[in-house]
Amino acid sequence: MNLNEAYRKHYIAVIGGSISGSEAASLLAKDGFRVVVFDMNRLPYGKIEDGLPKWHINLRNRQVKEINKKLNHPNIRYVPCTKIGGDINFLDLVNDWGFSAIILANGAWIDRRLPITDIDKY
Repeated sequence: MNLNEAYRKHYIAVIGGSISGSEAASLLAKDGFRVVVFDMNRLPYGKIEDGLPKWHINLRNRQVKEINKKLNHPNIRYVPCTKIGGDINFLDLVNDWGFSAIILANGAWIDRRLPITDIDKY
C-alpha cells in the first residue's frame, strides 16, 4: 500500500470553510486525505462576505476566487448550512462520525466565544 492509499483511509472534518478552513482542506486533499468541510452558512466565505467594507471589492473577489479554487477538489465535500453545536453536536462529531481528526477553522473571535473551559489561556 502506498502512502496516498493509506491517507485515503482517513476522513478529516474541517469546521469552517473560509480562508483557514479552505487552506487546511486543500492541503489535506492534495496529500490524499478525504475531507468534509462544514460551514454554518450557505457559502464558505465567512467575514469576507459580510465583514469587508464595500470598497474592498477587489480583495473580496480575490479571496472568494481563492476559496472556491481550494474547495474544488475531488477529495473535499462541502456541507453548507450546518452549525456544529446546533445542527450537529460537537461530541457526537468527535465520538460517533468516524473522523480521524477535526480541525476548528471557524475564525472564533473574542466576540464569539468558544464554549471551552479556560479558552482565554490559549
